[in-house]
Amino acid sequence: MRARYEEHLERAQEAFSRADLQRSIELFLAAENLAQEIGDVDLVDRAFCRRCFVLVETGEIGGQILRLKELFLRSADRHNRWAAAYNLAVAYDVDQELEEASQWAGRATGLASDLDDPALVARCNNLAGALALRRSDFIEAEVLFRKILECDPEAVRVEAANAAQVLENLGYTLMCTDRLAAGLELCERACSDLERSGATHVLHEALQDLCYGNLLEGNLDRARECGERALDLALEAEDGLVVKNSLFLLSEIAVRRGDTFAARRYLHDLTAYYPEAGVSEEIIDVFLATDLTTVVNLRG
Repeated sequence: MRARYEEHLERAQEAFSRADLQRSIELFLAAENLAQEIGDVDLVDRAFCRRCFVLVETGEIGGQILRLKELFLRSADRHNRWAAAYNLAVAYDVDQELEEASQWAGRATGLASDLDDPALVARCNNLAGALALRRSDFIEAEVLFRKILECDPEAVRVEAANAAQVLENLGYTLMCTDRLAAGLELCERACSDLERSGATHVLHEALQDLCYGNLLEGNLDRARECGERALDLALEAEDGLVVKNSLFLLSEIAVRRGDTFAARRYLHDLTAYYPEAGVSEEIIDVFLATDLTTVVNLRG
């Protein structure tokens, strides 16, 4: 029965790797059920935590917060406790609870260090860096992203797409701290690496950053090119944050090009994401008169 359990985990991971998320969830659940039959709580927790990593991708992780907390408090298995803490950090981030998310990310980082697993430490540093960006704590974010890039690639086993996203995050951090040329260079490299690795499903955020950086640099044609592509890919990926950011940035580009009509069109599209505010010409006039690059944090 233990062999069947391990087989379910392996097949679930394979399904996750090929983006068959529903099949992955089903197989992890099957592994949980087998572990319950065996009567091994640690194996149940292991399969559950792995299923939670898939639920992050489906947007359903929030429903597991109570069980993850209970697991973290009772389990003696440090790897399972690490996975619970990491998933809790992500779940609270999804719920816009940044303080809670940062606390759980810190616990996950501590457990990863105790396990002496460079790959887990790098993964935690990436999460903590992303949370620091969301808090606009650019100093901490830079330290964390540089730690990852300084690691031995073989030790941390960072996939090409993930490494490119770290480059992109560091590039955005540099742009936000008045190192525009260096930040743009890193984001260009990140975009090239993502396209080369075929990870176009996450390319829209990097293009959004390139749009932002080129807008600040005054390269309006390149900024518009990146912004339009970021918008198209974000709509396809149903990434509401990048859609909103792209519309903000494209409207600012249009204003700087003297195309008020296009700017108003982008801002009208944007109001659909803020139904509570309603379509107000007065609000749009305020946006048109405001340098939106000074008020938007692209990481939310």
